[in-house]
Amino acid sequence: MVFDCLFKDMSLSSVSSGRTLKRKCLCGDEAVMKPSGTDLNPGRRFLGCPKYPVSKAKLIEDKANEYEKMATEYESKAKEFDNMTEVNEWRIKEMKRMERKKIKEAGTMERNFWMKLLVALLVLVGGCILFNYGVREEGIALPR
Repeated sequence: MVFDCLFKDMSLSSVSSGRTLKRKCLCGDEAVMKPSGTDLNPGRRFLGCPKYPVSKAKLIEDKANEYEKMATEYESKAKEFDNMTEVNEWRIKEMKRMERKKIKEAGTMERNFWMKLLVALLVLVGGCILFNYGVREEGIALPR
């Protein structure tokens, strides 16, 4: 990160790739040769971070903007999650309502079945009684 360059010593890590030896800054960018601007070593060349001349205030502002953007993204994702939660809660309620309705319909169908069976039995018994009554009264002989 950029803060690594500013708040740590400019130590460099060596990364070899084939025959050439590339030096990388702690931020991950390839180090560049720069002339020294100090009174003790004027013009002396050294390896430094390509991002170095950026002010600390600018870097802090950039980081603050980055965190603000991330916070906004997380906030929108939280709202989206809340909306999804509400939708799923509604779906669960709807499924429970449908389940209660199906159970009620199943109970009604079972009652209807038993009522139809009872009516059929009553008709059958009533028919038998009337038939037997008719046979006795009129003396009709039944085939055997």
